[in-house]
Amino acid sequence: MVTRNLGEAYELMREMERIRLDQAKEALEEAEALLAEGMDIGFVLTNLFYAFYYPVLAIMNEGRVPTTMQSITIGLFDQQFIKTGTFKQEYANAVHRVFTVKPKCSGEKTQVIADEVNELLALARDFIADAEEHCTYLTD
Repeated sequence: MVTRNLGEAYELMREMERIRLDQAKEALEEAEALLAEGMDIGFVLTNLFYAFYYPVLAIMNEGRVPTTMQSITIGLFDQQFIKTGTFKQEYANAVHRVFTVKPKCSGEKTQVIADEVNELLALARDFIADAEEHCTYLTD
């Protein structure tokens, strides 16, 4: 009976990782499409943020690290996976940057140049791929 419950919990964990990484890919595709259509950069940045944040959630789930508010989750990701060398520092820098520049509820906007957005898009693509390799659902 315990094995069945543990098995079900493991399957649920794997499914959550799959969902988060699929959400990341969708957010990245939407960010790229919005940019290509010349839409407001705020929409692009919001989607770009989630292209980085969803893999963080999948990785945290894989590492069984609890998630909470976005800023705390990102800080825990830094401690558990960046400082240990599991993931590249440039990913943490990008996560922090898009968290800083994405539109705020207050309507405050940060200026971002197109070159930086393109660089962040490329990093998001790499981060999602590395997160997929890290998560167990692909290695089982």
